[in-house]
Formats: sequence, structure tokens, C-alpha cells
Amino acid sequence: MSRLRLMHVPFAAALLFAALALPAVAQPPAEPRNGSVPPEAQADPLLARILQAFDRAQRDTSTLIAGFTERKDLRLLARPVLSRGELYYNRPNQVRWEYLEPDRKVFVITEDRYLAYYPALKRAEEVPIKKFVGKRLFRFIGLGQSIAELGKYYEFRLATQNDLQDTHLLVLVPRKKKLRDRVAEMKIWVDAASHLPRQLQYVEADGDSTLLTFHAVRSNVEVAAGRFRLELPKDVVVSESFNGFSLGEQSF
Repeated sequence: MSRLRLMHVPFAAALLFAALALPAVAQPPAEPRNGSVPPEAQADPLLARILQAFDRAQRDTSTLIAGFTERKDLRLLARPVLSRGELYYNRPNQVRWEYLEPDRKVFVITEDRYLAYYPALKRAEEVPIKKFVGKRLFRFIGLGQSIAELGKYYEFRLATQNDLQDTHLLVLVPRKKKLRDRVAEMKIWVDAASHLPRQLQYVEADGDSTLLTFHAVRSNVEVAAGRFRLELPKDVVVSESFNGFSLGEQSF
């Protein structure tokens, strides 16, 4: 897994994907005009309402549990890579992203550390978060990002064709060439009732893509604290690196 490709968590879920592409050291452009939606959305009342509802859904989500399926279409592979897993989130900064099939992998992020565990390899990575990216980390993995923040880097439009029932399809296109060199576009299928993402797609500039579909989504339910603690077997080799989850700045 060469870089983090999840979907976004507190459902600001655009986020995970969007965040992946943001330059880690770039100075952001000025805030969008009204501080809530980007300029192009202000000209489209329906788009503006959807984005505002999306923001509210993020603010109102304190915990979240969901199952997910992931499909990666890569130019170098004849067939897509399919995975299945579970996501747990506790505001403001606790995340557990766990692949169950075909290979189990567990990624846990808390206030002070990042931990990745690969059971089949008897290997793990544990890194103090502040040592590497400090306070900016959670912005880059998408947690807590608002539409105004995403609007600094992406133009929004509402797709006219959408095959996923009871959703609105948002298409995000990078504003800057530096970002377009890595990201072609991002798509977010927003549930028409909950205004949380039902599906996300991240398309790279080279044509590779990752599609995440969420199911059995439950928000504002109790998430056991133990979900964010990972006890490693004694025979697991632990290193201090970002090799698996790739949260370092080089991935952006």
C-alpha cells in the first residue's frame, strides 16, 4: 500500500481522500467568500444547500461505525483489488481502520500515536504522531475538515448523472496544477437523507483509482474505548516508520 487511501472519517468523509492530496507545506489560498461554501457553489443554490448540509452532518457526528468495501483499479493489474473492512471513529481524533479480507491489517490513530499492525507478517509500525507531523496530521487525514477548507484546494460541481439511488454526486477537481499532477478528481456520493458519504472515489492523475463504499453506517453510537487500543503479540517486530500507512509528507 504505497499511500493512504481510505475514506474519510467523521464523515467529513470527503476528507480522507481529499486530504491525501493536499500539499503538506503549501500556503492555502484565501478563504472562500462567505466562509462556508466556495464561490462556484454560491452560484448554484442546490449545490450550496448540499455542501452546507454536509458540513452540518460532520459537526453533528461525534462517533461513527461503518463497514466498507474497497476497490482499487490499477493500471499495472488486469483485475481490480477488492478488500473489505470496518471503520470506527471517536471525535476528535481516534480512528480505527481495519481490513478484514483478503488480508487482515489494522491501523489505529489516537491523540499521540499511529499504529499499524500486519498479523500475517508479524510486523507493526508505531510512531509518535507529533514527532512527524504535529497538529497538522488530522487535517491531512481528513478529520474535521470543512467544506470551506476543501474549497481552498478543490472546485465543486454537482454531477448531472448519478446511478447511485438517493444520493447527490459531488465532483471535486483540483484548483492548482501542483495538485492536478497527483489527483485527477475526487467523487463523493452524499446520502440524501443523512448527508453522510455513502461512497467515495479517488482518481489519480495516472488513471489509478480507489472506490470506497460504506454500509451499515451508524453515527453517534457508543464506540468502546478498547477499539483504539491494540495489544501486539510478543513475537511481533515493531518499527518506527510510516511505510505501511504512509502518513508522512512524502505521500502528499
